[in-house]
Amino acid sequence: MGLTRAEQETVIQWDEQDKTVSLFSSSPTVWRKLARLGVPERRSPSTLSGTPVGRFYSVPLARFRWGLKRGGTGNTAALARFRQSTGKAPEAQTGNQP
Repeated sequence: MGLTRAEQETVIQWDEQDKTVSLFSSSPTVWRKLARLGVPERRSPSTLSGTPVGRFYSVPLARFRWGLKRGGTGNTAALARFRQSTGKAPEAQTGNQP
């Protein structure tokens, strides 16, 4: 029996000292994406009754990228506080031209 979609999680962990990102994923979709990107497994997969249920990866921090898609209104109050604390104009933060 496989994992439910709710159980198919991906955990990303890194520390600034080692400059390495550790990933654990129990999502076959993520496994395929990492394989396409040429990321090797760090060690043998985690199994349940002989079936792989999770895989471990290690990526140099310089090669790792993550982000959020822009859209919606976001937290405008937090953004305003950040801009005020840094003294930067909204255009400098978002790259928008008037």
